[in-house]
Amino acid sequence: MRGKTVLITGGARGMGRETARMLGAMGAHIVIVDWEGEAGTRLRDEINAGPGSAEFCFCELTCMGAVRELAANLIKAHERLDVLFCNAGITDPVRRVTPEGYEHHVATCHLAHFLLTHLLLDLLKQSTPSRIIMISSEAHKAGDGLDFDDLNNELIWKDHSKPSNSASFTAYHRAKLSNLYFMYEMAERLTGSGVTINAISPGFFVNTSIYRNLTGVFMLGAKIVFGAGTLFGWNTPQRSAKTYVKLATDPDLQTTTATYFEHEKVKATSDLAKALEPRKQLWEWSVRQTGVGSAVAPNVE
Repeated sequence: MRGKTVLITGGARGMGRETARMLGAMGAHIVIVDWEGEAGTRLRDEINAGPGSAEFCFCELTCMGAVRELAANLIKAHERLDVLFCNAGITDPVRRVTPEGYEHHVATCHLAHFLLTHLLLDLLKQSTPSRIIMISSEAHKAGDGLDFDDLNNELIWKDHSKPSNSASFTAYHRAKLSNLYFMYEMAERLTGSGVTINAISPGFFVNTSIYRNLTGVFMLGAKIVFGAGTLFGWNTPQRSAKTYVKLATDPDLQTTTATYFEHEKVKATSDLAKALEPRKQLWEWSVRQTGVGSAVAPNVE
């Protein structure tokens, strides 16, 4: 990976951090994007002490203006981008809304990455063969899909002033399904470009900080599951990061696209994730929200 540049959103902690460490050890230049400045700068310094190199970019991905600023700065500073990891994600029982009015699961997991990918697409295309890697989840199978009358998750919180673990799980399910709709649609639009896009399931209940906002019995259950899984090595960030690294580096996957992986193996997505109509609807809505991409797919030979 020497001479290659890798960007990881949510790169300061969890699976993003372990991926950054592994790819840095292989000589890559890592762009760590996160809102956790202390953790991000520590990781940057750690990687810079080894064979690779790193920089830390503070970015609050819930803010579309901050995403645009991030992309503009990266384009000025870098001549290439070989791998883009759309890794950042949240699950939060409190319904939080961005200054632009988007619910946080929608903004962080989907819209921020939709926008960032499009803004960096020319950089990816001039670095071909290059790779986009979406971090989805088996949670995409654990619900009824998107509600196009409620894409901003207004209705799943019965009371916006009170936390709801149930609502957060529904919002997370929708966000991870959206990641797969994006992957499938983007793969078609990138045909022949030299840029691939694939998705990853990290596995079940990976022991990261993403679940830190859960409350009550849900938090207790998470701690028990995480503790047992870590003890036996079932759900560690390091185990999940091996799949991230494989998708970023394996020469046999250079032309693989629109494929879903878990623990270094191909895995089937749900039939719902492969449905064409909701995928197109979500794309059109995302174009309207961000102003990037085209609602009409380009003609591809």
